[in-house]
Amino acid sequence: MKQILIIINILLTYQVSAIEWHDLDPMQQQTLLPFKTEWLGMSQEKRAQLAKGAKRWQNLDQKEKSFVLNRLNKWKDLPAEQRQKIRERYNKFQQLSPQERAQLWRLHQRYKNLSPAQRKKLRKKYDQMTPIQKKRFKKRQQNKRNRR
Repeated sequence: MKQILIIINILLTYQVSAIEWHDLDPMQQQTLLPFKTEWLGMSQEKRAQLAKGAKRWQNLDQKEKSFVLNRLNKWKDLPAEQRQKIRERYNKFQQLSPQERAQLWRLHQRYKNLSPAQRKKLRKKYDQMTPIQKKRFKKRQQNKRNRR
């Protein structure tokens, strides 16, 4: 009997906390209109993500919205395999410690600050490495990060 009450309580709590379409403000509904027919079938987590994203969208100026739409269109144009690889890399990045993420961010910023000629030279040097050299290089980089 106790288990049944717990299950009922969980179900009732879930229903109360679920974001229903009518719970969204009119601007969120307008932004999320393409998802209206799918809304009931979405997980609570997905609904919350979309509602939060719609709220953020409302606060962007026109220049920022244009930038986001451009990025979204570029993402849509990528082949499915490439999008999957990007998602996997993102998930790996999220699993790193905050220190490792900060270090990678610093390295990325350093790379971005190189001139195009320097970047090209660095890429060429890496591309010319053998698989064994690349593996050793990555191992050295990992060891450097671990020492910090």
